[in-house]
Amino acid sequence: MTPFETAVGMLVYLVGCVIQGAIGFGANLFAVPILALVNPGFVPGPVLMINPVLNAMLTCRERGHVDGEALGWSLTGRLPGIVGGVVALNLVSKDRLGVLFGVLLLGAVALKACGMHPRRNRGTLFAAGTTSGFMGTTVGVGGPPVAMVLSDLPGPAFRATMSPYFLVGTSLSVVALALGGQFGVDDLVIAAWLMPGVIAGALLSGPLRSHIDAGRTTTAVYALSTVAAVTLLVRSLA
Repeated sequence: MTPFETAVGMLVYLVGCVIQGAIGFGANLFAVPILALVNPGFVPGPVLMINPVLNAMLTCRERGHVDGEALGWSLTGRLPGIVGGVVALNLVSKDRLGVLFGVLLLGAVALKACGMHPRRNRGTLFAAGTTSGFMGTTVGVGGPPVAMVLSDLPGPAFRATMSPYFLVGTSLSVVALALGGQFGVDDLVIAAWLMPGVIAGALLSGPLRSHIDAGRTTTAVYALSTVAAVTLLVRSLA
């Protein structure tokens, strides 16, 4: 990886971390497609390794507003999703999974546009966690399912719940994939080079939170979910 590619990677991830720090998710959604074009070595290993660090920072910053019940049920649901994702990677191509998830996400956004919204209860939280774990492990975009179920929360509570969800959830995904021999020393080195962008992005996102808190959390969640769906479809069909 050249110094120029490394610099581009830091800048791209800085922007992605600003998005996630302000809204509650979206770093990988923004960064992964771009980084994959710059140099395929950025994904999935280095990006997945960075996630726990980013979300540890955001969890500390947003503490005090977490919805404990929502966090518990979504994380419980993520466990079978991770297992299913690891199995699916050995049976089904990523392209087919990307098309499936892209269509499902667009369908969920369409239901919202028609005035429908998934109720936030134990069943929907567990199902969203399972879907998120499966998607995050297989195609690297796992935030939208849980984000859509939690989108009715106020901005501070939404971020405070999503950050520890990602902290624990992505750590579990990293462990599961590491056991499958998916990571190496090169991934650790690249992740270390991206870390300045992570720290800067998390710090810069702080002043932007008030703009999202002003009744715009739901809009931001569904806008990013739409982008996620289109991204998955383009990546899978290209």
